[in-house]
Amino acid sequence: MDQIFVFLCRCLAKTGGFFGWDYEKASVYICLHLWPLLCVTMAVVMLGFAVATSNPLWITACSIYAVTNAFGYWVVIRHYYPGTTKDIFQRCRDDLIVIAERWDTTYAVVNLIVYVLLFLAIMVFDVSLIILML
Repeated sequence: MDQIFVFLCRCLAKTGGFFGWDYEKASVYICLHLWPLLCVTMAVVMLGFAVATSNPLWITACSIYAVTNAFGYWVVIRHYYPGTTKDIFQRCRDDLIVIAERWDTTYAVVNLIVYVLLFLAIMVFDVSLIILML
């Protein structure tokens, strides 16, 4: 598990380097902004498909889902801001360490669950629902 975590950290650092960001800035921009914004975007896309179907149930469910995603992103931003990128990175790291202690696991495992598995599960769920609406 640690090897996967280190590999993904290197990928994150290289991606950040492409934009002139250090590892911490890349982590904040990608993990706290890009991933949640992709989830919000997918929820809005789902709502668009629901509207196209003219099915009131899908429209209602996707509206609630889109609002929930947007609210979740807002909660994350309110939790970590204001602060410098370094402060935000450290606070996020501290939060993940607390979760790891509560789950009786490691920081690396929690990081992988939150930023890889959970994100992938959300994207698979979103795409699956879009396919169901077609």
